Amino acid sequence: MDRLNRDELIRRYAAGERNFAGVKLDVDLSGIDLSGADLTGNKMDEFYFERAILKRASFVNTQLAQSCFDAADLTEADFRGARLSYANLRVTNMTNADLRGARFSNTRFDRANLTGANLSGTDLGGCILCEANLTGANLEGSSLRRITFRNTIMPDGTIRNS
Repeated sequence: MDRLNRDELIRRYAAGERNFAGVKLDVDLSGIDLSGADLTGNKMDEFYFERAILKRASFVNTQLAQSCFDAADLTEADFRGARLSYANLRVTNMTNADLRGARFSNTRFDRANLTGANLSGTDLGGCILCEANLTGANLEGSSLRRITFRNTIMPDGTIRNS
């Protein structure tokens, strides 16, 4: 399995490469632009993606426990089947992201924009969604046990507190 440091990843991405599935990467990818990158199936626990631009990136079946995506742009990103327990997704833009079947237990979504996101079948147990925007999001079949809502905009536009 290849191992890429941050500089080599940036160089290969700039050269047009997008498939990094199965590649071992440096844990600090803060501020990096990997829009459209394929990171499918990677084990990326405790990675740092703060302020990263990851529009349309694929994290399908990727393990991301305790990873930090604070202030990242995840517009239209694909997290189907990903595992993000105890992750930080504060102030992220996840507009129209595909999160079907992902496991987000005990994850923080403070001030996250989840407008139009597909969260069907996700595990959101124990998550914190303070001031998150879920306008138009699909929560069908999702586990919503022990969630903290505070000034959260629900899919129908109502504000929820619990």
